[in-house]
Amino acid sequence: MRPEELFQLLCAKSNARKVRNLTILNAVCQEQHDRGSKDFSTATIARLSLKAGGPAESTIRNRTGDDYRGLIKAWADFSSCSTKKPKQVADDPIAAVLSKIPDIAVKSIIGAVIAENRKMRGELRTLKANLNLVVDLRAEAPTPAGDTIEILPASHGLTASEISALRYAISTDLLDSEGWVTDEHGRVLNSKGRTIQRVGYVSALRKITGDGAGR
Repeated sequence: MRPEELFQLLCAKSNARKVRNLTILNAVCQEQHDRGSKDFSTATIARLSLKAGGPAESTIRNRTGDDYRGLIKAWADFSSCSTKKPKQVADDPIAAVLSKIPDIAVKSIIGAVIAENRKMRGELRTLKANLNLVVDLRAEAPTPAGDTIEILPASHGLTASEISALRYAISTDLLDSEGWVTDEHGRVLNSKGRTIQRVGYVSALRKITGDGAGR
């Protein structure tokens, strides 16, 4: 049975208070589905439900919470996932971060930037290992007489929409919606203090977008 059909059936046999709780719970599950989340665990849905003014985890898990659990399971089945907590991708924190970005366009642009960064770092390591090359990135580095070096901005080659996408990746809207914060070292941390992005991530994106490194 589709979750909306089950929702209507449950509401039809419930009192006004329970209908209110079911409505909030259904809206939370609908939002999880719409943004492509695969986390329909009771703990997560209950946390979001409580934040929206709906039933808490204890209410959902107790013996009278069958209807709530049934509605969550219906949404989980509809979203082709389980009501168990999905495993964290510990080996690849970048993939874990990308999976949190609901906007497909933003996700693809951030993924491309990270992939290009990894590629360039790999190529630089190879050059330094094989040629014993010393790379001087200082703008004031001396150049041969008669030669000129053009210093291009970090955003060179990016379109306006790509720069906007990069800004969104560290925007207050995205950080607040995911419960993330940034620190003075440019890291992104989740609500438990776990590092989502390493030192320099925020300041690097601000430099690329021309927003400065100190804000």
